[in-house]
Amino acid sequence: MSTSSPVEGLEPNSTPFHTMWPFVSEQTGAPGILALDEAGVEGHPAIQDLDKYTYDYIIIGGGTAGSCLAARLSEDPNVSVLILERGTFANGWADKVPLISSNPYREGAPVGRWWSQPAEHAEGQSLEVVCGEALGGTSAINCMFYTRGPPGDYNRWKELGNGGWGYNDLEPYFAKSETTHSHPESQFRSKKGPWQNRAYTNTIWKHTPHVIRAAENAGFVYSEDLSSPATPAAAYVRHDVSQDSANRRHTPFEAFLPPKVIQERQRRLKICPNALVTRIELASDGAGDVQATGIHFEDTDFRRAGRSFFAHARREVVVCAGALGSPQILQLSGLGPKAHLEDKGILVVRDLPGVGNYLQDHIAVPLTFEVPINDSVHGLEVHPMKAVKELMTYLFTGRGLFSYPFQAVTLYVASRILDDKSRVSIPSGSADALDARVPANCPDLEIMPVASNCTDHDIPRTGIFSIMVGLIHPKSHGTVRLSTRNPRARPDVDLGFFSDVADFAPLRKGLRLGLRLAEDMRKQGYPLKGLIVPGMLDDTALDAFSRKHMRTCYHYTSTCRMGAEDDPDRPGVVDAELRVHGVRGLRVCDASVFPEIVGAHTMAPVVAVAERCADIMRACQKGL
Repeated sequence: MSTSSPVEGLEPNSTPFHTMWPFVSEQTGAPGILALDEAGVEGHPAIQDLDKYTYDYIIIGGGTAGSCLAARLSEDPNVSVLILERGTFANGWADKVPLISSNPYREGAPVGRWWSQPAEHAEGQSLEVVCGEALGGTSAINCMFYTRGPPGDYNRWKELGNGGWGYNDLEPYFAKSETTHSHPESQFRSKKGPWQNRAYTNTIWKHTPHVIRAAENAGFVYSEDLSSPATPAAAYVRHDVSQDSANRRHTPFEAFLPPKVIQERQRRLKICPNALVTRIELASDGAGDVQATGIHFEDTDFRRAGRSFFAHARREVVVCAGALGSPQILQLSGLGPKAHLEDKGILVVRDLPGVGNYLQDHIAVPLTFEVPINDSVHGLEVHPMKAVKELMTYLFTGRGLFSYPFQAVTLYVASRILDDKSRVSIPSGSADALDARVPANCPDLEIMPVASNCTDHDIPRTGIFSIMVGLIHPKSHGTVRLSTRNPRARPDVDLGFFSDVADFAPLRKGLRLGLRLAEDMRKQGYPLKGLIVPGMLDDTALDAFSRKHMRTCYHYTSTCRMGAEDDPDRPGVVDAELRVHGVRGLRVCDASVFPEIVGAHTMAPVVAVAERCADIMRACQKGL
């Protein structure tokens, strides 16, 4: 397998800004872009009448995974691919501006938002669930962080029985997809892939040097490249972000399926936006043999809900709808926990208890401080002329505050090596304790200094600085269940935070470390005033603070996890080739298949999964 092959027909830096996305607001009619009645036939006719609406592969979801997978499969000129995407195109000018597009609460943001189920173990709180709904998926609205996670996380996947999914197996796929603008080419970094990223080494926030000094005083070392497999289990880093050479947001959809590629492949690659999948057609012979044969879908706009369409899959259906959407679609299709499906009045095609179980997400608890207004994103709200100046700077030069990440540096650490003074401390005789290739050594805490308010509290006309304490290897897990058999209804999402009390111990260490960093910054002379911080530092007080102020990181995973179907504790949904257990012609490819959540922002790992899935599927067709 080549580790540097770009998507056919695409050069990483070949497209100028004014021609980056030549679609208008109504996309249908552009090459390769279909209306619903062009993508499928109305109703469900006999198979022999479906030639026009038959595709080798149908991909449900044109997000982070689906974009990559469709691009790789359609490199074969003899293969036809249809993407069905619930959302539309995130192609307005604001969708390219990093600071603006990273705000999922802005007017017109391409997002789905609804409330989670009350948290049983966290004072009954409901948190807002957010996911991207556009071509590009959540990569169109996230903070753009390109992080892979430590090698030990993937070695853990392999330990769990998933052959071919260890770090050495995945490293070539990480490299294959990317062009890095900030790091030298190496075995694990590439400058030949379609998806661009870069790091910012300059500092625009006055608090950043103080954060760095405080981190070093606590025993953290600087790592030049978080994606290096040699990065230790305690380090501070500058994240890469998925931006192109002109500092514009660069989503996997724009990377893998730019207009040039869509136009060149229009005869074999079709994209149908605004398509709500209602169920997968599953044919059964009555003897237990089940085959996915196609997709039923409607217009996302409920005002056009009366018409249903069907597209036939000649080879396979691949569900790439994300860790919240994929289990919902499987359950609507009769694949899931038997008792739940029967309760919702859905015919059980196959009892798969793992569908919708084991939902994981990174748990964050922010420490909130007041800082000078100009050292916070909120300075743009108080000083409109500054906002205008910064926006003009970005539009004319591609630089300034509108291009810069919310957080300049981030700390990663394994909580077990933090001592009672919140310093990195390696026990004697444990020289390999920082080797993050070993699963047991991987960081379980991410400390995120952020130049904005990360709480639900409205604190107007105030400079806010947050130290977000993130638990990136939680033991708690939740569920995704149908709220109703109506496919337009959002699923019931129980995040399950603190369902395992073992999650409190590392968070206590993280909160104490965050408070130590803040106190060190004050001693250096940086003006930092506590606004929402723990009043006491004993275990009981810190646990109460965590329960009250917990946040989701929107990194949902593992609801269709890879693993053995007969695992008595955590039954899997897909095998190591991402095939749904007991169903021919059906795979899942997105963060839902993660056997366990990784200690990273999940966008880059999802692309690596899609890259590997494409190779698996091509090998399958060749009979390898």
